[in-house]
Amino acid sequence: MKIPTGHQHPLTKMIAEINSIFAEIGFVFAEGPEAESEYYNFDRLNFPKNHPARDMQDTFLFKNNDVKESMVLRTHTSPVQT
Repeated sequence: MKIPTGHQHPLTKMIAEINSIFAEIGFVFAEGPEAESEYYNFDRLNFPKNHPARDMQDTFLFKNNDVKESMVLRTHTSPVQT
């Protein structure tokens, strides 16, 4: 007996369709990590140390033992572009 396979979620299908439309008109899609260093997430984008985007209530910081600096859950898409 063959086990039926699943199917894509309707939202996943819609996102793929929208992405293909934008790709046809020349947009390029880039994916990046969900966790980013503070350097790429803030410093490289010229966010000063006192910028509201760096507030603790808006940013999830965590310590990565393999890296000297703190990591942050990416707060916007721009670090991928840098």
